[in-house]
Amino acid sequence: MHRVIILPLLETWKLPSSINNQIDLKAETGKQNWLSSYVVLALIAVAASNAAAFALLKHDRFDSPNHCWAYWRTRAWQIAQQSQRKPDAVFFGSSLMVSVVDDGDASYLDKSLDSLKNNGSRYFQFCAEKTLGKPFRTHSFAIGGQMASDTLALFRATIAKDKARPLLVWGIGPRDLLDSSFSDAATTETVRYLDRVLYPQDVLPESKPFWKQCERQIERGIFLYGKRSDSQCLERQLAEQLIGQTIGTKFDTIHAPKPLLRLAAAQQPEENAQGEWIVAPYRQKAARLPYWTDNSKEYAMRYQPFKAKLFASQCQYLDKFLAEAHQMGFPVMLVNMPILKENSDLLPPGVYDKYVSCISQSARKNGATFVDCNSMGAFTRKDFCDPVHLHGLGAQKFLRIVANRLKNVSDNNAIAGNNTQF
Repeated sequence: MHRVIILPLLETWKLPSSINNQIDLKAETGKQNWLSSYVVLALIAVAASNAAAFALLKHDRFDSPNHCWAYWRTRAWQIAQQSQRKPDAVFFGSSLMVSVVDDGDASYLDKSLDSLKNNGSRYFQFCAEKTLGKPFRTHSFAIGGQMASDTLALFRATIAKDKARPLLVWGIGPRDLLDSSFSDAATTETVRYLDRVLYPQDVLPESKPFWKQCERQIERGIFLYGKRSDSQCLERQLAEQLIGQTIGTKFDTIHAPKPLLRLAAAQQPEENAQGEWIVAPYRQKAARLPYWTDNSKEYAMRYQPFKAKLFASQCQYLDKFLAEAHQMGFPVMLVNMPILKENSDLLPPGVYDKYVSCISQSARKNGATFVDCNSMGAFTRKDFCDPVHLHGLGAQKFLRIVANRLKNVSDNNAIAGNNTQF
């Protein structure tokens, strides 16, 4: 009885024999060989793809799969560098400076302008020529939403690469240093585009977290991965050509309404086309619409809560911009933009004073000319279309004030021995 029960159990529990071990070993070895062969094939495929991409992809570092504002401004800068007369002054700033350049010109010329094509201030050129008594040309790198980190990136990737030393005019406002909705200096549309322009270098290496630095090393090591934007550019070109030839659509004639553009910008990469951002003269705007917009709710959300760490970081980018420009011999005029008290009152107590202290001290330390247009009493509510943006006529007043300072800036830099253009 016990024999009948124990023997089957022993048969079940017995240790594997040497024959079984050999069979298992062969199976395991075969599995490893099978996996190794696929790993080798994968490596060969990656190497072949990299070689093909290297041979076929023609890298245009200024092209981009999405046409953000920085793309258009940088493209225009490259064209300006090919002309005989290069820009004598370059504008930086957020939408406050965009309205100064575009609305000022639209009212000066008394006609509607395409903001993407208006890459300089013709009214400022007119004022500067009267002040200096010689031809004067400008270029605008002003982009809506521009932070101090974006300004530094634009300078490093474009102007600092050229031999000329134009005057740098930066119209700055409180939001440009402390926008609470701002998240990461390394991920703005401007910086991501300029990283592509400077590839394989980073335009703001100091802003890259560790994981982003690791990804950058992978991009440098694997050509195909690093050039994925070129593949997207090629895909876009082929798609537009195919659709254009098939149904006759010309993509440069498709204009999305502004409300749809703003909605898409919240979820998709920034995309702009010529003809979508048309600026009308002040006279025409005032005749059609009540010429005032209350944007206090928007700025209340941007100003609060005050993020001390963000403010300190953006002040550092401001200081780096001024220090690098000064070291390279660029004359700089830092202009505190005029805003109405009803806007500055939205800031937490004491923050506006911290802001003015930051920009004025940094300008003084780095040899920049500081102009405080918000304390001179030259602007009233009648000059604005909302509490922070100047309308066309207010923009012209602002540009005249800046142009009147050109002679002093020019003389100071001549004394310092800087080789300036203007």
